[in-house]
Amino acid sequence: MSDPAGQLKEWTGEARLPELIQHHYGIRLKEVRPVGGVLRLDSDQGVFALKRVPVREELRWKLIRELADYLPQSGEGSLTGPIRTQRGGVTVAGHHHRYVLLPWIPGEIRDLREGGGWEATARALAGFHVSTKGFSPSRSAASGWVHTGHWRRIWRDLTRQVNMFKLAANLSGEPAPVDQLWLRQCAYAEGMLETADRYFERLGGDRTVVATRKGGEVCHCNIHRRNLIWDPEGKVRLIDWNRAVLDVRSRDLARFILYSYGRTGSCEPTTAILKAYQETAPLEEVEYALIYAQLLFPHRILRSLQRIYQEQKIPPHLAKGHLSSVMTTEDRKEGLLREFPRLIRRDFNVSIPRVDWLDRGRAVQGE
Repeated sequence: MSDPAGQLKEWTGEARLPELIQHHYGIRLKEVRPVGGVLRLDSDQGVFALKRVPVREELRWKLIRELADYLPQSGEGSLTGPIRTQRGGVTVAGHHHRYVLLPWIPGEIRDLREGGGWEATARALAGFHVSTKGFSPSRSAASGWVHTGHWRRIWRDLTRQVNMFKLAANLSGEPAPVDQLWLRQCAYAEGMLETADRYFERLGGDRTVVATRKGGEVCHCNIHRRNLIWDPEGKVRLIDWNRAVLDVRSRDLARFILYSYGRTGSCEPTTAILKAYQETAPLEEVEYALIYAQLLFPHRILRSLQRIYQEQKIPPHLAKGHLSSVMTTEDRKEGLLREFPRLIRRDFNVSIPRVDWLDRGRAVQGE
């Protein structure tokens, strides 16, 4: 016989989580099981997902709740926000962690390389972006999550972090293997940071980003196949909103294009994604260049360094392998960076600034 209380205690360390859920939401649990990073809760009132919320992420879920309330007004109800407690709250506090309760979305995860997956996802993403036009969250919900118009500051803050990580590796009395690897590779990361920054300024910087806000106000920021559910009607539903921010659509498109290139090693999905997206939401010419600026910025390297040095989420004995894998993936990205301007010119008749050293090769980057 199922023991929800015992299972929840084993998985979360919370001894009285069923009572907490019943108190705040008025539902009685029948069965629980882990599925893809959340806990599936079968209850007397249907099926739900329980997700752990880091303290720093609580306000983001308030933002998502406000966005979910706004979207039906725009004719788009595809975002399923967190369920409010009986007192109107968005999260609940256990003894060890905070949690958010979400409706369960039935469906399946698919390989985007098959059956028009790239195109279907691009159309869903376009519909989401269009639906967020005019969204204006409360000041408390937006606190810390407004990235529109702040790319330069955010990028320079991240650049300072890279310098600190380099200093930490240099000052280590007995450099670990990951320190030695990072010191050998840091020049490339620094070069890409400088390249992205110069390119962005060439486009007009944050003024240009702000001018494209009419394309949408919110980015998911983590589009990949496991964050997409294909429901029984064949509709693509976006899930896992814990990286969502207020930003322009070029950022989401860049991340999705980069993901498609990583999965295929080909630029063909890039054209498919951009064409399908524009069936719903045409892009301005400058947005192609903003996409390219995002592609240039070495986000994955910085995230890896944060997890290793700042958050210490990667065990020391795995850190070198983790960073090495990320650096290899970033190195492969150069094929996309070289081809993207040519592809945009060929398939969309749009010319964007190029980066000369990418055409000549990394060896002459410093020229």
